[in-house]
This record gives sequence, C-alpha cells and structure tokens, in this order.
Amino acid sequence: MLLKKYVKTRRKVKIFLLLAIVVLLVVTIIVLGSTGHSAAIELLLDERFIARAYRDGDTQQQQQPHQERQPSAVALLQSKREHGIIVPEKYNEQQIKARIIQSRLDHMRQQQQQQQQRDNEVEQSRTTLDVVTTAVHIFYTANQVWYKSKKPSAPPPEHPKDVPLTTPKPVKILNTAFYPALGLYKPSSSLLSQHFENIRSCGIGVLILSFPGSSAKPADTALLNQIIELAPQHNLSVTFELSVAGNQSVEFVRQQLQDISTYAELPGFYRVYSQSRRALMPVLYVSNAYKLSDSLGRLLCRQTASQLDDGDGLRRILDAFFIGHIRLKSHLDVMRRLCFDGFYSKLPSNGAVFASTWKNWSYLKSYALSYKMLFVPTVGPGFAERNKFPRHGDIQRHRSNGRYYGVAWRTAILNHLGFINIASYNNWPDGSQIEEVIPRAGFLDYNPGSKTKYLDLTAHWVGNFLKTRQEAAATAQNCYELLNQTIC
Repeated sequence: MLLKKYVKTRRKVKIFLLLAIVVLLVVTIIVLGSTGHSAAIELLLDERFIARAYRDGDTQQQQQPHQERQPSAVALLQSKREHGIIVPEKYNEQQIKARIIQSRLDHMRQQQQQQQQRDNEVEQSRTTLDVVTTAVHIFYTANQVWYKSKKPSAPPPEHPKDVPLTTPKPVKILNTAFYPALGLYKPSSSLLSQHFENIRSCGIGVLILSFPGSSAKPADTALLNQIIELAPQHNLSVTFELSVAGNQSVEFVRQQLQDISTYAELPGFYRVYSQSRRALMPVLYVSNAYKLSDSLGRLLCRQTASQLDDGDGLRRILDAFFIGHIRLKSHLDVMRRLCFDGFYSKLPSNGAVFASTWKNWSYLKSYALSYKMLFVPTVGPGFAERNKFPRHGDIQRHRSNGRYYGVAWRTAILNHLGFINIASYNNWPDGSQIEEVIPRAGFLDYNPGSKTKYLDLTAHWVGNFLKTRQEAAATAQNCYELLNQTIC
C-alpha cells in the first residue's frame, strides 16, 4: 500500500531502484574492506613468527657450536635443498619400523621391570612354614632330561617308486610345557641348597628320589650321595622309589635292595618307628609294583621263625615299609597278596585311572583300614605332558589357577592313611612341578600370580594338613597320624 501511495509514476520507480542498488554497493565495499584488513594482519603475524624462528635458530647454533645440535623451529620450517632446488621428503619405511620396534621393546622392558618389582615384593611376603612334617613327601628329580629326540618326517618323493637316499636326522626339542625361572639348570651344590630351602619353607620333610640301581653311572652315584649328605642340613630326609617289573628276576630285585640297604643306614635316610616290629624301619616306594609276579612278590612276605633259615626272603636283606604303586581297583588285592605294607596312586591326573580319581580315595582308605595297610594319595597342581602321543593317554589336566591343586589337597587330607606325597617339585617333562617358572613365548606360566605361586599354595595346604592332624590327635590317638615318628 505504501509503494502505491508514494510511487505513482514509472519515473519514481526507476529512481527508487537506483537508490537501492547504490546502497547495496556501499555495504558490500565496507564488508570486503574489513575482511581484507584482518587477512593482512594474520599474514603479517605469520611472517613475523617465521622471521623470529629463523633468527632464534641462528642464535642458538652460534651459542652452542661444540654441543650436539638440537632440532629447532628452523629445522621444522626449512625444507631440504639440493643445488638450490627443494627436495620433498620421502617415506622411509625402515625408520618407521625401527621406531615402532624400539617403542615396543621399551614398553616390554618397562613391564618386565614392573613384574620383577612385584615378584620381589611377593617373595618378601611369601607364605612359609617354620615347622616341617615328615608325613608329607615330595618327588624330586635330581638329573633333568631337558631335551628329547624327535624324528622329522621325510619329504614326499617326487615319484612313487623313488627311494630316499638319506634318512633325516633326529632333532632335539625342549621337553617341557613350562620354562623354569632358573633356566635349563644342571645339578650343583648351590642349586640343590636353593631347591631344598624352597621345599623346607613349604613344610615338607621328605624327598623321594628315583633309585638308579647298580647300573648307575659314577656321576649319578656321586650326586645321590651329595643329596643325602646335604638334605639333613635343611632339615630334610630322603627315601627312594624303586622301579620293578614282572619280567625282572629275583636276583635283580635282591641286588637293588642290597644297594639300598647301604643308604638306609645313613642319617639322612627317612625312617619311622614301628610299634609292631619295635624297630626303626625305612620307607620305600615301589613303582609298577602291580606288575610283579606272585612268585617274586611273595618273597616280601614276613617269614616265620622256621622259615628264617632258608634265606630266600627279601626282608632279610632290607626290612622296610614297602608302599606299592597301583592303578586299577584289582591291584589292591595284588598288593595284599604280595605282602606290601601300603599303596600309593602316583599319577596326579584326576580320572585317568581308578587310583588317581579323587572320588575313589574314600574306598581306598576303607580298604587300607580293613587290612591294616597304608594308603598314600598323590596330589599335584596339574598334568601337562608335552608329547603328541602321551605315554599315559590324553590325560592333560589344567591347573585352573590353583583350584585343581586345592581340591586334590582337600580330598587327600580327608582320606590319607599315613602319608601324603606330592608329584612333584621339578618334574618338568610331566608338567606337574611346583618350582618357579617365568613367562616365555611358547610356554605356559602361572599367571595370574607370581612365579612362586605353587610354593605358596603348597605351604598353605601343608599348614592345613598339620592343623587337621593336631585336631585329630587331640580327640583320639591314631596309629596313622605318625605322632612322634611312630606307626603301628
């Protein structure tokens, strides 16, 4: 309405549009002028910064001519030139890879230092026992066999009728699923002292060594004598595990017992007092005892006064508590028929055989009580035999962060008669060790936890075992509690 009121002719319309165009032009010029001024200010600031950077860089190089030159702003701003021509920087893949590898190595080194610091703190606060009980025995391997030979598969021939000219040589591979914290060690006096101190700190009092026999090398015999002399210094005793088989003759077993009798008189050999026989008796484990024939095994039976003149009885050579290794339920009658004083399970793999199955230990205990025998359950933290075709079958048992070990101990404390043995301190090929390990690529470890995790767990469960024995002894006297080193 206003446009119609004031603009009534075409001439006035043209004047109005011309004024509007002029106004828009003036506004545009003002806006553009202010923007160009700010851009000029920013450009001026950039130039001043560059000039100051170059000036500071030159001054720094002049002040420190003999020192190592540090990268300055000039190095960041200047481009490489060759003959006055700017050369663009190239992508150097090797330098980038080297920098990435170095950063990873620094990170791993830092993690290793932190882990070592945590291990040192844990070792300072380790679970140890001041008392030692001879009712807990542990298998100990003196000479380790770290490597085993493996025959590589031959390459397939190019033609079916071709005969290979050479046979591939066997290669040696490391025969353990874990890697020891002390490395692939060899026996020495300092190493044995360290091992024995770890065993003693767990409250264990008896070592079980595999007896090498009369065919042993002089080095093995010297090592055995060294262990028997060194063990009492750490409040430990030693006993043997004798390996026999059904096809072995009476003379072989007789010679083995004759050799053991020379060690049984030493102060470091483990003995208990028998109330029925009124004498100190050594304790011997017999591996594969269920394979003995009746004619050979019955020579272990105690003879009457009229039979003592025959001289055929093996107990005339060495009278001891013979504890035989069993696997099946039928082996119980074999042990009783062969006049063994007790039996043990040996294999620390739950469910592998009847004797190593935890739920069957109550039956084994009642059987031993019925015939006045010893039942020695074998506990272990796990089983990791590193073979493609294990000799015991597929019976691997995971450690489950120590829970497997705990269930085995609880069941053994309830059902043992006489002793409990542990398999083992350092049986690395079977993966049943409690010795310290370190994390290493391609090997298992004890994570989460420190390298002394299973030494601490062993001390904990031995303490529970001692507490249970003391409570049982306070209520009633039991021949199998081994109070004062005495057994019925």
